Amino acid sequence: MAIDFTVGDHPDGHYRRLAVRDPAATPTLIERLSHDPTVWTRQAAAGDPRLPLHRLREALHVPELASSAAANPALPEDEMAAVLDRAGVPA
Repeated sequence: MAIDFTVGDHPDGHYRRLAVRDPAATPTLIERLSHDPTVWTRQAAAGDPRLPLHRLREALHVPELASSAAANPALPEDEMAAVLDRAGVPA
């Protein structure tokens, strides 16, 4: 059973973060949660492959989201290589 969409609107950020785990959560909800007031919810959303690519690219430049966004499996390979290059990780 999917988590009810209202979990994404719950007043407690820990509950909103749970909405990211719902396989039925839409990319629109994941994007909205990537702007959540609670950092843990934003981080969970930034690492979710349903996050739209434009927001994933933005999250790479937000200090508290960069690690989660860089680990997102939806990040295109060339952009992941650029992240590693900027971090000084040898090829």
